Amino acid sequence: MNQKYARQIMRRQEPEKFGDYTFVTGKVKYLKEVQSLHSQLFRVPMLNWLVWLYRFRSPELVSLVLDKENKVVGYECFMLNEGEIEHHILHSLYVGVHPSLQGQGIATALRRWSIASYDFGNLNALSTVADMNDIRALRSAQKAGYGIEKQALKPPGHYLVRHLTIAR
Repeated sequence: MNQKYARQIMRRQEPEKFGDYTFVTGKVKYLKEVQSLHSQLFRVPMLNWLVWLYRFRSPELVSLVLDKENKVVGYECFMLNEGEIEHHILHSLYVGVHPSLQGQGIATALRRWSIASYDFGNLNALSTVADMNDIRALRSAQKAGYGIEKQALKPPGHYLVRHLTIAR
């Protein structure tokens, strides 16, 4: 399902500088680095079906932060939830920044860049869930323009949505 709908997602591809870092759309050549950083941050490997999906649809579903040496220091991974597809909503599943760079606004800037890259085409909104105990994730999403729409039950948290300005 994700593979079929991901093919249809329209997204701008222009990179953007943020201090010493560059935001770009995903490329399969960076997938191993994303997986490694994900394991370091979340202490679990990325789900196999997501790795498979991102292997084929990274440009549509992954945003990256690269340092001066073109190493991945941050990422945002998206997917399509079955209940959101009919509403043309793309779900931000993971946002991660290398531990040594956290607290510098990189995650919020990456979220804003991702929003701008999707805000021109065939999506109505982006969504995410911030765990009830993860204040940093909640604040980062809110600073990027997401608003709490409801409480999510699985996992317990806040369901946030960022409506796009130029939707269908």
